[in-house]
Amino acid sequence: MKIQEFKNLQTKNLDLKPLVATFDFANYLFDMITNNKEFFKFMPFANVEKPEEEFDFLRTAEEKWKDLSSAQYGMYLRKTGEFIGVCSIFSLSKGRDSGEIGYWLDPKFSGRGLMSEAVMAVSDAFFEMGCHRIQIVANVKNIASCKTAEKCGFEREGIMRRYTFNKYMNENEDMALYAKIR
Repeated sequence: MKIQEFKNLQTKNLDLKPLVATFDFANYLFDMITNNKEFFKFMPFANVEKPEEEFDFLRTAEEKWKDLSSAQYGMYLRKTGEFIGVCSIFSLSKGRDSGEIGYWLDPKFSGRGLMSEAVMAVSDAFFEMGCHRIQIVANVKNIASCKTAEKCGFEREGIMRRYTFNKYMNENEDMALYAKIR
C-alpha cells in the first residue's frame, strides 16, 4: 500500500476533514470531554486535565496527517458545519497493508447513525487506497461502539482479556477485536 495523500471525505450527512490545531478548538474539545465524563469513560484519551493537552493532541494529529501515519478526521455536519466528533484511522502498517479505526461522537448526536456513516466512509476510502484489513478495538462494556462496528460489517474476532487499563474505571478491561477484510 502506497498512500500518496489523505483526502477529505463526504457522506450524505457529513464532511470528514483533518482536525486543525487552534487554541479555541482545543478549549472546545476540552469542555466537551470534561462535561461528558460519563459518556467518555470507555476512552482513555478522555482523561485530560487541561486544554493544553487537547492542543498537543491536535498538533500531533496535524503532523501525522502530513506524514501519512494516521488520519484524524473531524466530523462536521454538512448542513450546519458543526463539529460533532472524530473518526480516525491509525496504526497504518505499510508492510501488512492494515490499519485500525477509532471513533467518538459528541453525546448529543448519538443514536442517529452518524458514526456508522463516518466509519463506513473511512473504511471504504482506506480499502480503496490499498488496505487489506481494518480493525476496531472496542471496550466490551461500550455497547454502542460494538454495535457500530457490527453495523459497519466488521466481524468480531475475539475478546482481548484485561487488555487495557482504564483510569476512569480504575481497572483493567476486556476489549473486543473486530476486523473487516477487503
